[in-house]
Amino acid sequence: MGYRREIYRAALRLPGLRSVVRRLRDSPRIVDEFISGDAGAIYGLRPRDKLRLVEQFDRVNSRIQSGTYTALQLVLAREILSIPREKEGDVVECGCWKGASSASLSLVCQIVKRRLIVCDSFEGLPDDGMNLHVGLHFGVYGYYRKGMFEGRLEEVQQNISTYGEIRVCEFIKGFFSDTLRQLSRPIVCGFLDVDLVPSTYDCLRYIWPLLVDGGAVYTDDAGDLACVRPFFNDAWWKQHLGCDAPGYIGSGCGLPLNSQYSSLGYARKVMSPGSVRLRRASHLYYPEEKQEEYMLPGRVQT
Repeated sequence: MGYRREIYRAALRLPGLRSVVRRLRDSPRIVDEFISGDAGAIYGLRPRDKLRLVEQFDRVNSRIQSGTYTALQLVLAREILSIPREKEGDVVECGCWKGASSASLSLVCQIVKRRLIVCDSFEGLPDDGMNLHVGLHFGVYGYYRKGMFEGRLEEVQQNISTYGEIRVCEFIKGFFSDTLRQLSRPIVCGFLDVDLVPSTYDCLRYIWPLLVDGGAVYTDDAGDLACVRPFFNDAWWKQHLGCDAPGYIGSGCGLPLNSQYSSLGYARKVMSPGSVRLRRASHLYYPEEKQEEYMLPGRVQT
């Protein structure tokens, strides 16, 4: 790990990367962890290869109008680059606007040799009925209007061709309730930037059954509790998917991508304990250890 950080620090002396890091000054830890961490090692990526990805992501987001940003896309990249080669499946993106996140994800999918399935109406948002959306932690509120965040299919494809890797992409055009049912292959990772509650339910209904054990669905709607609640709706999950609701990491304030908040959160599918890395905690009880009395750390026994 030490030599990787030295490479990272040396690279910071390069003018091009210094400008990238200045633009990412609110999320330097994310960049550092991505470059100097283990993500991509199983695919032969070296720190300088990941430096190149950071530069490419930054270029994408400086050239294409985007609702996401480089640090957020690096978290998605880290997830995808950590999936073992032998685990089969596609990456699915629902809601792409102009294709900025699609372009960045396509670069990663090219490295890991996976398909990127880009799903969107390419006509903007459907009618939301003037439902109020509140981001309590963000301190904002507002409404969505029909047609917002429109990116025509041809425009998205051109942006990905210019700044990403279109050869790994497939496009599914139409509203999620009509089109996602055609998904049939395993999915290793999903990214939803869909804004609306009905769209969130539609995506979960068709993506979750295909998601591999240990796979994750990320969303860019962590701050909107209305779009987070579907992940906790046990009645809906049992009725439509026959399982308990998975919950959501980052509910209300998102993952700590900067010093304040972010819009990114996720749910992970865990069907067996071995599908994710778990460790024991010093403050919990384990029957096989046969403790006579279990104490929380720091508590004085009397």
